[in-house]
Amino acid sequence: MTGSSDFGKLLLRLMVGGLMLFHGIAKINGGIDFIITKVTQEGFPEFLAYGVYIGEVVAPLLIILGLKTRFASFVVVLTMAFAIYLVHANDLLEITKTGAWAIELQMMYLLSALALMFLGAGKLSFDKE
Repeated sequence: MTGSSDFGKLLLRLMVGGLMLFHGIAKINGGIDFIITKVTQEGFPEFLAYGVYIGEVVAPLLIILGLKTRFASFVVVLTMAFAIYLVHANDLLEITKTGAWAIELQMMYLLSALALMFLGAGKLSFDKE
């Protein structure tokens, strides 16, 4: 049964890391002016906006590889918590027209990364845990 557990962790890593990486690539291609604006409007220093590259590019790549997975997953959890705070705070209690929680995608990333943080990468990884 250990093999199927490790395969499940691999699938979770590929899902979290792979899908989050698309957001990071979009930031590389399109820039982070929107994030800089949101960060500074909330009174945070501008340099914090550049952390999005760590949370949406570096951490997802580490998660995909299964390298420092627990720490990289923690970084994604922080990134998503910050994104929810900065951009989606007004959506916390909202339901969409189709009955979905307005921040279900953000919470899917956050909670999946949180699960990886507790589960670890599995044996099909560089971490081998």
